[in-house]
Amino acid sequence: MPYRKRFFFSKEGKNGTLCDDIFALPKRECLFGLFTFNRGVFMLSRELTEKQSQTRVIIYSGKGGTGKTTISSSTAVALARQGKRVLIMSSDPAHSLSDVFNMRISRNDPQKIEENLYGLEVDTVYELKKNMSGFQKFVSSSYKSKGIDSGMATELTTQPGLDEIFALSRLLDESQSGKWDAVVLDTSPTGNTLRLLAYPEIIIGGNMGKQFFKLYKSMSSLARPLSGKSIPDDDFFNEVNVLLKQMEDINKFILSPEVTFRLVLNPEKLSILETKRAYTFVHLYGINVDGIVINKILPTSKTVGEYFEFWADLHSKYLMEIDSSFYPTPVFRCQLQRTEPIGTDALHDISKLVFGEQHPDKIFYSGKNFWIESKKNAGTDDQREVLCIKIPFLKDAEEVLVTRMGTDIVVTVDRAQRIITLPRALYSLEMVEYLREDNLLRVVFKEIVVEKEEMELSVNRNMLDKLRSMRRLKV
Repeated sequence: MPYRKRFFFSKEGKNGTLCDDIFALPKRECLFGLFTFNRGVFMLSRELTEKQSQTRVIIYSGKGGTGKTTISSSTAVALARQGKRVLIMSSDPAHSLSDVFNMRISRNDPQKIEENLYGLEVDTVYELKKNMSGFQKFVSSSYKSKGIDSGMATELTTQPGLDEIFALSRLLDESQSGKWDAVVLDTSPTGNTLRLLAYPEIIIGGNMGKQFFKLYKSMSSLARPLSGKSIPDDDFFNEVNVLLKQMEDINKFILSPEVTFRLVLNPEKLSILETKRAYTFVHLYGINVDGIVINKILPTSKTVGEYFEFWADLHSKYLMEIDSSFYPTPVFRCQLQRTEPIGTDALHDISKLVFGEQHPDKIFYSGKNFWIESKKNAGTDDQREVLCIKIPFLKDAEEVLVTRMGTDIVVTVDRAQRIITLPRALYSLEMVEYLREDNLLRVVFKEIVVEKEEMELSVNRNMLDKLRSMRRLKV
């Protein structure tokens, strides 16, 4: 084995320590960076520990006003009181964590709420300055060159969707930091959350999007000497390139088994319809939904009066619909409380009502959303490969469309759309058709048959004899 030395930095101190492989390194939780010297090669690697890669991540979403912040905060409090180090994050621009915990929550760094529990409200402006100053500078100068006031130009650098992008990026960083056993994300109302999940893939744009970015970067470097400031500089492209890489990492991260999605709704018609749409959308992106939480259920007691008895009966009817609609995903219930659940003790009581004796970080359900089946066509006896996509409530969709775009397919279900990069096994195959079977979408592929044209050589016998006789004379 070649001789190797390692140089590590500890979080507790600024000084580095040089040690041989035979000596023990510090605890993995304290390891910040690792430099390896091997045969004269100097490398810097960010070693993600086994604990880091298995941080439990729970994302809560739902229609506005259903109680997402309360349920997500109660989950975080329950986990922290079980002795786990927990971070509760908010990606909603109108943050409510400070309100529900009745204390000011930091927007830059995780802030301690109680033992083992920390909170963070993601600040878009702070994250933009920290991660994309070059991007911000170019966009601002572009607006100024069009005659827009400098103050307004700076405000316009906060592009639509950056809240979602930085929330996901911060979620990934915190989950892989090794500091937390669990990270709970309280998201904005359903529409923004669905956009949050879609942004990584929209920005990357599939394989074709990556190729286009490379081409644009190459062309810009050639055109910059001629066009001056109207062409982005290298800092801009480097930051966008890092952003694209982050989006690619986030795309893989949210599909990992330790990341699950939970939907919060009220037993009311509009809330149920919106939750069904979100349930379909999340499954379309391959994300595991391991729980549905019904919040603010009115008690069925006959002592609440005629007005509330009507609503209690209506809730009972919708509860049965929810159970049947979202099966086999587990459904949890929480009744409307007599007082507002403000503070950690009240939130802990809510978690007991929702999860009972079960651990809130348990993965309550996991199902397969994508798979490939092989079958033979009965008519032509040729082999067919079928990409199967499980999409809840697909049978109720009015419009379903699948189109091929290079190595990707674009799946549209009513207002939801996703670009799906095909497995390599399907790259060279031709898309034949797509079929709807209950809540399953089947996209059928077959091999491209190259017809070999039989080239027949028509030969004049007399001409051939003359050529042969001339060759013999030359010899």
